[in-house]
Parts: sequence; C-alpha cells; structure tokens
Amino acid sequence: MLTRNMRPAFVMMAFLAIVGCNTTPVEFGSGVSGAGTAIANSASDTSIHLALQRDMGREFPRYFAEMATEVHEGRVLIVGTTRTAQDRIRASQIAWEIEGVNEVVNELQVTQEQSGFAYLNDARISNQLRLRMLTAVDVAESNFDFETVNSIVYILGIARDQDELEYVAELAATIAGVERVVSHALLADDPRRGQQKRPANVRY
Repeated sequence: MLTRNMRPAFVMMAFLAIVGCNTTPVEFGSGVSGAGTAIANSASDTSIHLALQRDMGREFPRYFAEMATEVHEGRVLIVGTTRTAQDRIRASQIAWEIEGVNEVVNELQVTQEQSGFAYLNDARISNQLRLRMLTAVDVAESNFDFETVNSIVYILGIARDQDELEYVAELAATIAGVERVVSHALLADDPRRGQQKRPANVRY
C-alpha cells in the first residue's frame, strides 16, 4: 500500500483494478462527517450540480466544452475558459442564484479556447491525480474533487488534517506537466464549513 513516503509500484495494475468502480463518502467518526450527513450532503451537492449544468448550459452555448463545475458541501468551484470578463462574472451570478449554494469560487480563465493538445494534457494530469489519490492509503479520495485547466490543478473538498491537505496538493504538484496547484480544500474543523456567504465575497 502507498504511504506519504512511498510511490506506487503497481500503477497499471491498480488502475485496471479500479476502473469502473465508484467511491462513496467515507465515515471518519470525529473526522469529516458521519454517514448520514455525508449522504445528505452528497444528495444536495448532486442537485446543485445538476442545476448548474442546466443553467450554465442555457447561458453559455459552449459550457460543456469550455467549462466545468465541482460542488462540495454547497461550495461551488467554476473552472475552464471564457472569452470575456463579463462572462466570468455572469458565471458567478448564475451559481449564486441556485438554492443551496453557500460559496462560489470562480477560477475561470479569460483566454482563448484550449487547444486539443492542452485538453489532452489536462485529461492526462487529472487521470494521474485520480489514480494517485485512489491508491494512497493516507487520502480519503471521496472527500476531494478536482479539475485541471491549462496545466493548473484546482482542488475542492475537505481534508481530515493539515497533513492530508498538504499531501493532496503534493500529489498533484509532482505530476509531470503541472504548472501550479490551487487548493480550495478546507480542513474538517474549519468554521467556514456550511456557512452562507454573501455574493459580495465572490471572487471575480
């Protein structure tokens, strides 16, 4: 098994073993959440995510090609590319209009559409990070979401402690081709979890 001081020696074997498997919320007792709370949060996040896809898709014709969203405990992460700063602001506004959203982190890059090579490179990075997290015994993979855009890895989720928070960022940063890691993950005991934030605090 992997630890924070060991690299996977069976990457391909592990990958074949985990393909097609689904992960479920992990119960840590005094850690991230109890099973009942985790299931409720998951259901709410799924509802928010579906609403995001519906509303973003209506507003931005190329949403599914150029943007992506992740939701964790009502916290929304928006990533991808957009042509104008106005569209970037509009994306935040749409997210805030959805019931259940308590924070919006807008990491949209105002730039031209990604090239095919950049898209494939991002997919490679995300796949490698997913594999690393699934095979690392010190990481609760189901408590993290991430996206890669133009070689920048964005992380959302909940870490049980500071060591796990830093370790997940390290797993991403040490993948070949990663230029930067931006982590918006919170610690399990962070008082901001679940608190409603005013749209004035949205990062534009």
